[in-house]
Amino acid sequence: MANPWIRILACALVIIGLVLFINTREAVVNGDAVKCGRSQMRPGQLCGSFGGGEDRTYEEEKKREAREVVIGYTGVVLGSLGIVLVISHGIATRRRNR
Repeated sequence: MANPWIRILACALVIIGLVLFINTREAVVNGDAVKCGRSQMRPGQLCGSFGGGEDRTYEEEKKREAREVVIGYTGVVLGSLGIVLVISHGIATRRRNR
């Protein structure tokens, strides 16, 4: 019998990867554009917050989006690794069951 922890780990990686990517997809898809909500920002502008938080400058928003891009691509890598583990675990299990 194959190790069930490999399948559990693989599924967890896929789920974590999807969550990371979905939560940061806007920053990943925007490219170099810095956005505040749906509006593109320019240097010197402020991004206001409706939830009572502090306003962010263009530079702060650009740094935040750069962090989100890294997190999004980390999610892609983790999800891909999980998919590879699922596939390789399936192949190994079938070979053992022959």
